[in-house]
Amino acid sequence: MNPILLPILLALHLAPPSDDRVVDCRFDRDSAIGRATPKALAATLEAPVVGYVGFDGKRHMGQIVCERGVCKELVEWFSRMESVGFPFRSVCPVSMYGMSDSASMAADNTYCFAQRGIWGSREISWHAQGRALDVNPQENPALKRGRTIPANGRWLPGTPGTLSDTSIAVKSLRAIGWKWGAHWRRVQDRHHFQKVR
Repeated sequence: MNPILLPILLALHLAPPSDDRVVDCRFDRDSAIGRATPKALAATLEAPVVGYVGFDGKRHMGQIVCERGVCKELVEWFSRMESVGFPFRSVCPVSMYGMSDSASMAADNTYCFAQRGIWGSREISWHAQGRALDVNPQENPALKRGRTIPANGRWLPGTPGTLSDTSIAVKSLRAIGWKWGAHWRRVQDRHHFQKVR
């Protein structure tokens, strides 16, 4: 795709500012990505505005930092989730939480980009490339060796914002090539999706 056209195409899919939306966050691109992010990595990332339904039933506006190659499909996915009423607590860059994905998860924030490795590993996480998405971490906690992550998470299938094999959120991400971590062997990462190259 022509890199000059990408910002124009993305702008067509952004949720417009509206007086009836609750604005959860709205950063300039550099602040959303994080000013300490290496320039070469930052150059691959975008920070589009997305609309969604909050747990309060109101229309919200937030922002998702993701790799340019998955940006358009994620903006479209959030739009679809808003149209079917799938709720999110918040959708804001991890920079809002001091670049701590642990703090972001504890706040039940949905996000993509976070500079970190894979839990318990030296490997770089897909989050560090902007190609992983954590959805409503408190409603969809990960289970690893008997530990719940985030610690305040509780999975209650069928409740609003909860993911399952039959939920529209999971089915629609899988349909566009995202892998869901709920059935992995070492960790059942219910809030995690990733799209590998």
